[in-house]
Amino acid sequence: MIEAIQNTIITALQTITGIGTVDAWQGEVDDLSEILQIPQTVPALHVIYHGGAYEDKKVIGANRADEQMRFLIILVNENQRGRKTGAASSYTVIEAVRAKLMGLKITPYPGFLWPSRDDLLHALGGLQVYGLLYRVKTSVTV
Repeated sequence: MIEAIQNTIITALQTITGIGTVDAWQGEVDDLSEILQIPQTVPALHVIYHGGAYEDKKVIGANRADEQMRFLIILVNENQRGRKTGAASSYTVIEAVRAKLMGLKITPYPGFLWPSRDDLLHALGGLQVYGLLYRVKTSVTV
């Protein structure tokens, strides 16, 4: 399920015009230097399964776990003209990501993607790194 949802997100993000790199990220989230060192064409979007939170059991006799899964999209953008120009182009990408992902139905699961938060993670000169957090409610039955 996780990989299928991640692939759906990546497919949607690949349709945004002007994005250089869209891919799953398998490295450390807390170490931004890792993301900044890999070869990529900016603006770049990296999709990460950020974890899930489970609700208490509601149905006696069934092993169903209702879950809210979180996916983090890391935006890496750089503009040599400076921070102001770079920030403006990052805002355009953030809004394009929101337009693609907000309410995106995740077939065959019952949930849809919804934004949780956008955070500036790093800014240095014309380089900006943003974290865009999205969530989807699903249920797992075993």
